[in-house]
Parts: sequence; C-alpha cells; structure tokens
Amino acid sequence: MLSLRELQSRFFQAIAHVPGTYTGEGYDPALLHVVQAQGQLGAPERIDIYAHMYYLRLRNTLQEDFPSVAAILGDERFSTLVRAYLPLHPSTHPSLRYLGRQFPAFLVTRSEVAVHPFLLDLARLEWARLEVFDAPDAEPLRLSDLQGIAPDEWPDLRFRLIPASELVTCAWNIHEIWKAVEEKDPTGDIACPQEVTLRVWRNGFTVYHAAMNAPERLALEAVRAGQSFAAVCETLVSLVSAEEAAATVGSLLLRWIDDGLLAAMSATA
Repeated sequence: MLSLRELQSRFFQAIAHVPGTYTGEGYDPALLHVVQAQGQLGAPERIDIYAHMYYLRLRNTLQEDFPSVAAILGDERFSTLVRAYLPLHPSTHPSLRYLGRQFPAFLVTRSEVAVHPFLLDLARLEWARLEVFDAPDAEPLRLSDLQGIAPDEWPDLRFRLIPASELVTCAWNIHEIWKAVEEKDPTGDIACPQEVTLRVWRNGFTVYHAAMNAPERLALEAVRAGQSFAAVCETLVSLVSAEEAAATVGSLLLRWIDDGLLAAMSATA
C-alpha cells in the first residue's frame, strides 16, 4: 500500500511527466493499481482527465503571460509551442508566475521565429511588462521635490528609476506590432526591422511602454547607471550642442516625472 505522500508524488509525476501528451499509456503500475475504474473509464482514462486539466492550466498561464505571441500564432500553433516548451522548462515553483521565465529564450530555437522573426522581441516585451507589474512599489518623484534646489547643487544631483521599470532593446518595431495586436489589426504590413529601445514602467496598477529616441535612450541609460545630472548632460554632447544638453535633459526629467518613472534622488559632495 502506497503512503499518502508517495501516492501524491506518483500521481503528480504521472500528470506532469510530459504535459499535453496524455495517452493513457506508460503510467506507473502501482498508481494504476490504486486508482479505481468508474463506469466506462478505466484507471488510465481517469488519470488522463487530470493530466489534461494540468496541461491546460499551464498552457493558459503561458497564454495569459504572452497574449500577443499567442494571438499571432493562433491556438493550434501556440499549443504546439507550449507542448515543446514544457518538457524542457517544467513548472518547478509553487507559483505559476515564473513558468514563462525561459519562454523568450526558448523561442530562439523555434521555426515559428523564422516565419515571424519579431516574435522573440515581442515575447521579451511581454515578459518585461509582467516583471514590471510585479516589481516593488516606490514613491515617485514629484515636480515639487525639485523646488528649492540651488543652481550649484544641480550638477551633482542623481536620480534613480522606480523598481517597476525596465529597458528592452529590440531589433523590430515591436511597440507598433504590440499595439496592432492589441487593436486586433494584422501585423504583416507594419512589422519591419528597426532597432528600438523601449522603456517599460508601471504607474499605479497600469503598465506602460514607450519607444525612445536617441537622446532619451542615452540619458535614461545614464540615469539608470547612477550618473550625476552633469554626467547625464555630458552623454548627450555627441547628439546635441553643450548648450542644448542641459535643456534636453531637463525636458526629459519633466517627462519622466509626469510618467512616474523616477523615484528618489540624492546629491553627492
């Protein structure tokens, strides 16, 4: 007689061995001996029901985490992708929140990316949006926090991004593709190779992303690296004049504050 712990372990191994391939074959004989037939359903068929339910839960989780990828591929092709992914990256955490962590990297090896080469970047964006949604809260910087700062203090000021923010560099116009899928428009006519860096952030309970031009990208990367206001301005001199750099960074700060992208700031001696 199997102990309860051993029964639970064998039952889970049976339904999770290769999710999505429930065939009624190859189940543990000791488990089959315990599971009673009922009506027209034998032990294998009854276990199949739970195996099918387990697979669908995992599949639906990945579909919820990568809705745009799933929408582009359609149910059948996305299900094929999931069946290939799960044996390589099974659920090992008590929460399904982490099931899709390896999904973008997994896409690199898939033929679906050859047909839709932007899928990898799209999956990376969708995972970044999920990570940002779950990131810790932080009190956003307010415009009023900048009042009273003496002019001679500005060069040493350092700003920091809220924890709920990420930068995603893509090889495709993924922000436009994502929008088209959200609006249920075809993506074939708008997808084009285009290097773009997106800032992804959460304001309240809503996640946003936006493409950045070269000055904003350089400035935000410098802020992210912990550089001072003067150093951030210095990074832009290859794009704008030295006289325009401070004004450009100042304008970007106003935009970031309005978006809730910045948290606390500090001054160094």
